[in-house]
Amino acid sequence: MIRTSRYTTIMSRKLEEVRSGAFRIEKVIVSKGTTLRTYSPQGFLYSDTFDANFPIVRLIEGEPDPQIPGLGLWMSDTPLEQESLRGPTHVAYGDVLEIGLGIGLFPTLLRRNKSVKSITIVERGADLVPLVYHRIRYKKTKLVLADGEEWLKFCQATERKYDFIHIDVWADLTAPMKEIEKWTKLAEPCLKKDGIIWCWLQELYNRIKDRLPQEPIKYPGPPAIYEPCLICGKKLRNDYAGLCMDCADNMEISEVYVKT
Repeated sequence: MIRTSRYTTIMSRKLEEVRSGAFRIEKVIVSKGTTLRTYSPQGFLYSDTFDANFPIVRLIEGEPDPQIPGLGLWMSDTPLEQESLRGPTHVAYGDVLEIGLGIGLFPTLLRRNKSVKSITIVERGADLVPLVYHRIRYKKTKLVLADGEEWLKFCQATERKYDFIHIDVWADLTAPMKEIEKWTKLAEPCLKKDGIIWCWLQELYNRIKDRLPQEPIKYPGPPAIYEPCLICGKKLRNDYAGLCMDCADNMEISEVYVKT
């Protein structure tokens, strides 16, 4: 059971339902008894049920499609998102670089962390900024309107460094599994001595990185009960060396990507 009292609802009070360009903020109430996916500090995804009604905020790009729930969803403040930020929120210190504004949940949670001196937020979506930033900014925050990769290259060229770098530029659960290593290498030259890089779903990546298949895999057999998928936790599935078909497709390691 998801104990809603463990989670903040501050974003539903800070943000309004507004639109700017392709982006919009949407507010909904998740009803008591609803089952949603959430996240554990050990990097496991699992499903659980809400013990009470719970307000959430969603950042959506593009127009909704009733046939495809969640289409265009970039971020929300569900328990999954809040749990995925619990680790970096406690570990962050000194001068912090946040790549990806989202709904501003991470810098908002950092208000409680007295070890943080400053927060530089890098966001490339000019339409997104007026929806979020002026409602979550405080004296420690500064916004840079730029592409995250380009900003890291600029920091490397100018020897600008940070104590803690948090990277959250993905909407899809499998995307960071493919890109954490790339972003970590980009960010490493921008760290001060003993600095820390933490990507979204870093715990999940650390748990499975040595088990991820490196090549496309053929699996012609029918679905069966397997150990939980390394990424999404699904048990009734086809097996692609530990991944379900959906996650294997997203990682481009299913038979669809076998070269003939």
